[in-house]
Amino acid sequence: MKYLFSIILLFSFSCFSTAKGKYHEYVFGTDSKLIYDACLSEHGEVIFCTDNNTLKAFSVHNKKLLANFTGGHQSKILCVAVSPDSTMLASGGSDSTVVIWDINSQSILQRITYATGKITDIKFSPDNQFLLFGCSNSRAYLNNIKAQKMLYEFTGQQKDVTSLTFSDDGNLIAIAGGDKMIRVYNTVDFKLKAALKGHTEWVRAIKFYNNDEKLISCGDDGKIIQWNLSKTDYVQTKASSNWILCVDIHSATEKNNEYYVFGSLSGNIKIIHGFGSYKAKLKTPVSKVLFLPNKNGLIELVTATLGSGLMIINAKNM
Repeated sequence: MKYLFSIILLFSFSCFSTAKGKYHEYVFGTDSKLIYDACLSEHGEVIFCTDNNTLKAFSVHNKKLLANFTGGHQSKILCVAVSPDSTMLASGGSDSTVVIWDINSQSILQRITYATGKITDIKFSPDNQFLLFGCSNSRAYLNNIKAQKMLYEFTGQQKDVTSLTFSDDGNLIAIAGGDKMIRVYNTVDFKLKAALKGHTEWVRAIKFYNNDEKLISCGDDGKIIQWNLSKTDYVQTKASSNWILCVDIHSATEKNNEYYVFGSLSGNIKIIHGFGSYKAKLKTPVSKVLFLPNKNGLIELVTATLGSGLMIINAKNM
């Protein structure tokens, strides 16, 4: 637990460094510069982010504030997710509470309080019926939203859960954390399908891609690992000398897609694709990077940082 929350403690008391120069015009108007998590609406038109003990929604098009979500948490919100149909938000915080919100009214639909420890990551199922969240108590929980009750508790992890996700078809759940492993479960009987061992330090982020045939992960060992789930083998890249905190794949459903981006504790952002790479250097740690859907072929990133706020970065400026 101490390694996961050393990030939170270190930057809660640090001097903020704002983004300047070529990134300045893309910085959103959050109250805090410590943005732990962010996510995008179904078509990438709205950005939702954590902001102290509230959530904010911004328009991607004009960068204006669209909504505030308040009154759900007593302390810092650490993770946020939007439902696939963009009707609900879910947030988890250092107060051990999970809140499900109605996006249109900004009202609270449910408050989940049975977990202990900080809520570290949260995801909706592809059918909008279930909510998966992980904690610093080494547990992950699957909650039935309509029935308002826990469906399953995952107890296989040995240390803090740092990242979890559903496959796009909803048939698999992957959970990663401080014990350096990624566990993949099926959602029929919740039996362990695979235990992926390749990282030598904490795993920080995971995501299915290539029509759920592959999974990408990053961690404190500075590695990006691309797992072939059908063969249970992997290709690893030593991408950084520092902790890699986040990773995103350009298209989760595109076949043979190896086009990804990652962000590190040292503030480095790097896009890797078949034609080369783009790099950017920020002054503060990068907690989340997301590819923005773009029909014009432009490469833009939603970037959440621990000290420079929330911004959009265009690859042409990298």
